[in-house]
Amino acid sequence: MINGLIALLIAVIVVGIIAWLVTYIIDMLPIDGPFKQIAKVLVLLVAVLVILAKALPLLGLGSV
Repeated sequence: MINGLIALLIAVIVVGIIAWLVTYIIDMLPIDGPFKQIAKVLVLLVAVLVILAKALPLLGLGSV
C-alpha cells in the first residue's frame, strides 16, 4: 500500500510539472486567446485523467 502511495505521489509530481511546462509553452505561442484557453483546458483535463488512472487501482476501482 505504501509503495502504491509513493508511486502515486511521484506520478502527481511528474504529471504536474509536465502540465505546468506545457501550459507555459502554450502561453508563449503567438496564437489567439480562445485557442490558448482551449489548449490549457485540454492539457489540464489530460493531466487529471492520468492522475485518476493512477489513483483508481489503489482504491480497488480500476484495472491494475
